[in-house]
Amino acid sequence: MKKILLALFISCSCWMLAQDVKNITRQVTAINQTANYKIKTVPNSYFVSQNKVTDNGIELKGYYKNNKLRKIEQFIGLSAWNTITQYFFSDEGRLIFVYAKRYQTVDGSTSLKTPKLTAEGRCYYDKGKLVQKLKQGQGIIEEANYLEEAETLKKDLQNYK
Repeated sequence: MKKILLALFISCSCWMLAQDVKNITRQVTAINQTANYKIKTVPNSYFVSQNKVTDNGIELKGYYKNNKLRKIEQFIGLSAWNTITQYFFSDEGRLIFVYAKRYQTVDGSTSLKTPKLTAEGRCYYDKGKLVQKLKQGQGIIEEANYLEEAETLKKDLQNYK
């Protein structure tokens, strides 16, 4: 009997998780398909003044619709690789999804003509809690606290004039 109840509980939990991810995926798709965003760009010079310096710069873009932040794109360029991270927000302003990619830009001492995708990750959030994490490659998800990072990036967008 205990085994049947445990199997039923696990099945229900998996079904509920799948529903959460499907709902988040629908919201992210809608955000990506929305046109005419007001885009605020925070250039590398802002980050240099904050003592956040990288070899190939940092750029931050906030995508606003009806004065609500819906998406953030962050580019971080280092000497051997670049990271592009996208943060998606619900109507209430909560982080719901993060998509991160890391590209290798140098092979040994030679710059690559076309950056090579080396890692990719997706994190799904519901009510401020991580509900699913998918990754390929090493390092991109493990080294980030996206909930904290999203709040820091929101502040950078607010502070930049």
